[in-house]
Amino acid sequence: MSRLLKTSIGKPAKWLIDAAATIDLDFSDLTHEKTNDFVTHTQNQHGNIETEKQRGQLPVTSKEIEQILEIIKNPDCVIIGLRKYGQILNVYLKRNTIGSVIYYEEILKGKKNKSLRSKTMYIKMGLISNETFIKVVSNNANTDLSNAKIVVGAGGNPGGEALK
Repeated sequence: MSRLLKTSIGKPAKWLIDAAATIDLDFSDLTHEKTNDFVTHTQNQHGNIETEKQRGQLPVTSKEIEQILEIIKNPDCVIIGLRKYGQILNVYLKRNTIGSVIYYEEILKGKKNKSLRSKTMYIKMGLISNETFIKVVSNNANTDLSNAKIVVGAGGNPGGEALK
């Protein structure tokens, strides 16, 4: 087992802190971060062209992983506070020239870990709508959106229109 290596990506944007506060989540003292485990997981689980094609997805490359900062700063849509398998997550949608990138980060508020930590990432083929994005990330019985906040980026500028 390899040692967990963390890399800070940056502080949450004001729009994200403000939106999270409306559902009683405080992100003001957190930092976005990615880990070597996230990179390994994403490359192993979502980096194979044949496997991803069967899933209706495109393989994630190091190029997409390097674009996480752009994804979290300017998402087309984000679900804040989604609950899945006991974890609280933020899920971002960013459409680009190759497809629709879906990026998950876990909200960690423990004594030792206070961060918005990268969880997984995959790319759906084509440009999916915000409604399809919501359906994709809530496609099983273990997902709870009841207390989540959905924010739509108006022209790539989040904090615009809230769906819920």
